[in-house]
Order: sequence, then structure tokens, then C-alpha cells
Amino acid sequence: MAAALLVIDVQQSLVEELVPDRRDRFLAVLRALLGNARAAAVPVVYVRHDGAPEELIPGTAGWHVAAEIAPEPGEPIVDKRFRDSFRGTNLAEVLDGLDADEVFICGMQTEFCVDATVREAERRGYRVTLIEDAHATSPGGGLSEEQIRAHVHRVARDKVARIVPSAQLFGSPAATSAAPVA
Repeated sequence: MAAALLVIDVQQSLVEELVPDRRDRFLAVLRALLGNARAAAVPVVYVRHDGAPEELIPGTAGWHVAAEIAPEPGEPIVDKRFRDSFRGTNLAEVLDGLDADEVFICGMQTEFCVDATVREAERRGYRVTLIEDAHATSPGGGLSEEQIRAHVHRVARDKVARIVPSAQLFGSPAATSAAPVA
């Protein structure tokens, strides 16, 4: 069996909601992660939200995957309408076609689409890794982004998913000196 990297909802309008410094750091982590995954022959699967809010309507400028991390030719894009990337999509079939039994998850909207997909992937029997520094969200409900991310990590850790920094994955330079990730 094999692994796949899921990149969830890193769409132009969503990354533009991040403050510029956070946006730049987030996209830099994703670029390095994608480069390392591709170099390690780990398939990359993009998930893209279609629909509300209106800036995510198919074909609009904000709907497209952020140009800085655009899919390479042949990398699948799964379009979705719900928070859970499996619901009403062909994601399970795409992963089956890749012979994937393990998913590494990164993307936008930590407490919504990322969290829902992490939980559903685990429920479906995949081994799940939430990439600690490769998901982002906007502050909300009186909470900072850091508080939202910390809460999702606390709830998911070791029950639903492993939480692992990107530097420990896919043969990145830091991964060679770090403990192996099983």
C-alpha cells in the first residue's frame, strides 16, 4: 500500500484572507512540502471547494488553487461541496486508484474542511497524518488562528491522526536527522 498527500482548499480567495506574512509563510511551507512529496514519488491530490461563499464559485478568480502551489500536470483535483472531502466526491476512488491506505493532510480552514476530512479519513480506515505546520485558517469566534489550530491538534492527536511537522516528512533535509515517521 502507499500514501498520498491531500491538499485541501488552498484556493486563491481563502489564502488571501490570511495576513500577508502568515500567507507567505504558509505557502512557503506548502511549496517545500509539495516539492519533497513529489521528489519522494508521493502522489499529490488536490481538493477544491465549489460553491458558497460566492468567491469559490467555479471559474471565478478566487476559486482556483493558489498559483504558488498549483497542481502539476496529471495531479488530480477533486471538487467538493461539503466540508468533508469524501462526501459526494470521488476522493475515495482517486485514493483507491493510487493504492493509498495512508493520507497526509494539509490545507485551508483548519476547523472546518481540514478537520472534517481528517475525521472522515480515519473513519474510513486510512492512516492519517495531519501536517502540523501545513494547515491554516482565519481567526474567528474570538479565537486566534493559533488557538484554533492548537485545539484541533489536541482533539485529533493520537486518537484520529498523528500530528507531524512538515520537516519530518518525505525525505526533507530535516527529516534525515529526525526520528523516522512510521
